[in-house]
Amino acid sequence: MLIQLSAQHPSGSNDLVGLLDACHQRIRRFVALAREAALNRAVPPDQIAQACADVERYFVEALPLHVADEEESIQPRLRGLSPAVDRALDVMAHQHQQHVPKLEALLRATARVRSTPQDEGARTELAAAATALEAELEEHLALEERVIFPAIREILPREAQSTIIDELRQRRCHDPGTGSPAARARP
Repeated sequence: MLIQLSAQHPSGSNDLVGLLDACHQRIRRFVALAREAALNRAVPPDQIAQACADVERYFVEALPLHVADEEESIQPRLRGLSPAVDRALDVMAHQHQQHVPKLEALLRATARVRSTPQDEGARTELAAAATALEAELEEHLALEERVIFPAIREILPREAQSTIIDELRQRRCHDPGTGSPAARARP
């Protein structure tokens, strides 16, 4: 049943790396959900459509917030503290730009499957888009987990980590006028 895959799993962590890791796990989960929606022929069309809507919502609303966390809060505070970290930050920023075409392909494919869940061509397109994005994102996430996460724990002062946590939470505050998250425009 796909609906279970798209259920939210709250993170109880107040640790910056724990919060970032929870975001990484959600990224992995929603890419996997897109792939599952494409490949699982035993799931009813309404559940396939809902899974695609969930994937679209995640990648349009939540992922841009995570990218902003990295680019606006983490990168400026880590920059200059270690040459190895600076190289990883440069790669990370470049990868964010490289993700855009694959994210757009995934969103086109999920929209197509959402509107016609039984269209085999659309589902094949979604499977290919999810697989391509997954490979690219996994490389990106692994770099962050291998270099950026330890740097946060080892060289970023606790006060800076607390400030970043506050900024992450602020980005996710809901606009009282609309009830929707203050999401960024870019994927």
